[in-house]
Amino acid sequence: MTIELTTWLKQVAQQRNPVWVDGCAYGETLLNKGKPAPWDDVGALVSYIKQLQGLLKSDVLVIDIARFYEFWLNSNPNLLAAMGVKKRLGYALRTLLADQTARDQLHEVVMAICTSCSNTPIVLSMPSPKLWIGTAHAKAKNIDQVEVSWEDAESGAMYMADFLRIFSDCSLSGILIEDGGLAGPQHDTHIRSYQPIFNVANHYHWEVSLKGCAPSYTPAPELGVAVAISESNSDAQGQILASECWRESVELPLAQDKFWYVIIPRDAVPEQVLEVLAKLREEP
Repeated sequence: MTIELTTWLKQVAQQRNPVWVDGCAYGETLLNKGKPAPWDDVGALVSYIKQLQGLLKSDVLVIDIARFYEFWLNSNPNLLAAMGVKKRLGYALRTLLADQTARDQLHEVVMAICTSCSNTPIVLSMPSPKLWIGTAHAKAKNIDQVEVSWEDAESGAMYMADFLRIFSDCSLSGILIEDGGLAGPQHDTHIRSYQPIFNVANHYHWEVSLKGCAPSYTPAPELGVAVAISESNSDAQGQILASECWRESVELPLAQDKFWYVIIPRDAVPEQVLEVLAKLREEP
């Protein structure tokens, strides 16, 4: 049975501060000698995910789609070459997400994790359409970056929406759309560029979380965003733990009805990680 993300976070908050942990980079260092997670071996990956979750005890379990595709492209250079065949911005992302072999492998991974970790809400994390359509093009063309408009972002959202339908039979609680830095939506018009994704999420009863909006902007739920995550926006439901908290001892106040979003540094000390997470979970 699928767990409703926002309801789950509210239930946890009645007992203690909810903590949503991104331990992807940290897990690679701690459990896999700095190498990527074993995305090509479903059994090994599930074991890896469960071991990391057992250590971090995140209140939300994340499957990082971008990390899967980074691994996949490193192992499948022919796909990367195919992404760069045409000049049109968007062709690279469309080709990437349409690759059936990658789709089949990722679907098997997601299904296995959903089956094995059914007591925790599971969320698919992915770059925003605006970010992903640009990074896919840049990688395919071997360039640093490319200018992307919000009209381009809407095209990316359509490719991503089609891709997301392959997970219709997986017990997902939601999706997390991540923008780099503060380059995300600044007002409602920008948010509407993501509408194709919101439509698919609504159809499958997945709640959408958004990370990376401009500090002055909080998307309203009626636009399709159930959870906003930010470091500096006091209206966002998810508060990102500041990076300096890993370097020095600071007060960690959390407003009512909020949760912590924690990105563990790749080189974090295990004892410090457990100490920080325990402090964050203290009763409100």
